[in-house]
Amino acid sequence: MHPFLRHIVSVILLFLMFCNQIVVARQILSEKFRNQLSREKNDTVRIKLMCRYLMNLASPGETSKLYKEIYALSLKNNFRHGLLISRFSEVSQLADSGRFNEAIIRCNQIIDGLDSLGVPQPLGYPLNQIRFYYFAAGRQLDMFRYYSDKITYYKKHGPIENTAAGYHGLGRYYLSMADYDKAIGYFMRALEQFKSFDSMGVLNDRGIIGSTYLAWGNMAKAEEFLKSFLNSMIELNEVNHTNAYDALGDVYFEMGDYKRALSYYQEGKKYEIEPHFRASNLVSIASVHLQMGRYDSTLIYLEQAEKIQQKEKLNIYFTSNFVNLDFYFYKYYSATGKEKQAIQRLKAALEQAQLSGNIPLILRYTYEMQSCLLKKGDSLAALRYLVMYQTIKDSMNTMNTKARIATFEIEQQQEEKEHEIKQLRIQKTSQRNYYLFGGVILLLIAFAILSLLRYKRKRDSEQLTSDFKNQLAKAETKALRAQMNPHFIFNSLNSINSFVMDQQHELASEYLIKFSKLIRLILDNSRSETISIEKELETLKLYVLLEAARFENKFKCVYKIAHDVNTNSIMIPPMLLQPFVENAIWHGLMQKEGEGTITIDIAMKNEELLLISIEDDGIGREKAAELKSKSAAHKSHGLKVTSQRIEMMNKLNSSGEKVSIVDLKDEHGLACGTRVELVIPI
Repeated sequence: MHPFLRHIVSVILLFLMFCNQIVVARQILSEKFRNQLSREKNDTVRIKLMCRYLMNLASPGETSKLYKEIYALSLKNNFRHGLLISRFSEVSQLADSGRFNEAIIRCNQIIDGLDSLGVPQPLGYPLNQIRFYYFAAGRQLDMFRYYSDKITYYKKHGPIENTAAGYHGLGRYYLSMADYDKAIGYFMRALEQFKSFDSMGVLNDRGIIGSTYLAWGNMAKAEEFLKSFLNSMIELNEVNHTNAYDALGDVYFEMGDYKRALSYYQEGKKYEIEPHFRASNLVSIASVHLQMGRYDSTLIYLEQAEKIQQKEKLNIYFTSNFVNLDFYFYKYYSATGKEKQAIQRLKAALEQAQLSGNIPLILRYTYEMQSCLLKKGDSLAALRYLVMYQTIKDSMNTMNTKARIATFEIEQQQEEKEHEIKQLRIQKTSQRNYYLFGGVILLLIAFAILSLLRYKRKRDSEQLTSDFKNQLAKAETKALRAQMNPHFIFNSLNSINSFVMDQQHELASEYLIKFSKLIRLILDNSRSETISIEKELETLKLYVLLEAARFENKFKCVYKIAHDVNTNSIMIPPMLLQPFVENAIWHGLMQKEGEGTITIDIAMKNEELLLISIEDDGIGREKAAELKSKSAAHKSHGLKVTSQRIEMMNKLNSSGEKVSIVDLKDEHGLACGTRVELVIPI
């Protein structure tokens, strides 16, 4: 076959192949569809599933029933999408009866309805189908204008996915005019758009791009895209990939690599099911044998193809390879020197081309007839065909010129519309930027106000913290004075003096050592914010020993420390326990008849809280208040200072120390002592 005709045929075959793939995969996909439909309970989803199946997979025998089901279910649920799709049956009927212009009008109405709903239309839906009716009606230029307007509409109003079908349609238009550069450009745009929502659309356009490169003569690009196309189809085990092999065979045929071309044609033959494509594949194999001079094999394959054509009554349809069967017989008879049979076959090929209205084939066969008759010596008949050839060519050139001028005008109009859309977007962007800038200014003002308020709050907090620290320092000083009160110091010194006067020098020395150590510990601990329980207990024990010695061991102190309390690592504020112990001695035990006991119990309340209990078995607070002893004033002063100190620490550090005092009663309800409980976070 002539290269130009083979290129055109390859492009058309890729489209027919895509339809053939769906036929082959229909059984598996149909089963999946039925299973999914049987499980689905939502009517709207069921309608969408049926619409998708109808447009992509349904066989001719199924369509009528599906249209009725979609219409009935959509009418019941007032689902406009389904009602619109159900009307597509009317379009199919009009196209089948050859009323293509009416089919275009009805199909356009359905597309407009779907556009008003914002429905994406993947490959197979009305937006893609309408181009077949434009081609069948010979209105390619109207198709170009239609898709150009639709692309502009979808860019402005959406859905943007629908631009894919528009780009594909424009690519088909430029391909029909042999403007391969622009055709590939639009197919590329369609492919990129299909990637976002339709994998089969991506697959189809990848194959079309490869075949268009083949028609353009760019074999390297054609091989690249068609191999990618074939590999993708092999990965989809459900889909037939016959014509992917045939398309690659065409590439190697044009490159003169006939052995490789034959291997691809033979591989594709394994997957052939449809008669259309089996005949086409046989003709391709025959063409290779013809080029290699294997005339016997050429005749065998051509006769097999002819049997299929006669049995299936295949007519011309989009110029598939098998309709050029007469032309290949002509080439075979010419190569084998059978001029009479060659002329007969060439005339038959020309008649078929004229019936199909395929101008490129008519031109090619007319020119071939003129050359053949000229070689035979029939100059008059050759001249007649030459005039016919030139007339058709001039007419075709005139039509192409008009079409190109009209196309240019439409492109200019589209550019103007695109410019208007671009300007509108720029305007919207400017407005958005203006509002954004205003919003940023407002945010900055709000941020400045918040920062100012935060700074003021921080400054007030720092001032409050400073005040608390000052008050805490004063409270700690008072606590130190409370622990080192003059009564205790003077009494201790008097006790030492008594020991000296009574010649009890060892007792005096021992008492003095303990007294000095106590004073030193109190002074050292007062310099730290926290000290260990061990140090606090050491100070407390010295104080208790000194007081007990002065009062001739009238009381004793018992220390109970739980095993889970690490006295060396747990830290508490210094000088915290002594005021409470002192209060217990002076106002609880000194007024009691007989020996008294102070019990200090330290345990963990939980993982974060330490519980310290200071309990005495003295006369209780009520009795002490009644006696109005001299130490009462001292008691009030010591407890008040300690409570004030704890309150300041809580405000400053949110440490959460708590102090509670419990009056103990015996079984008769009489006072039997006092218990102070301190809860300290650790």
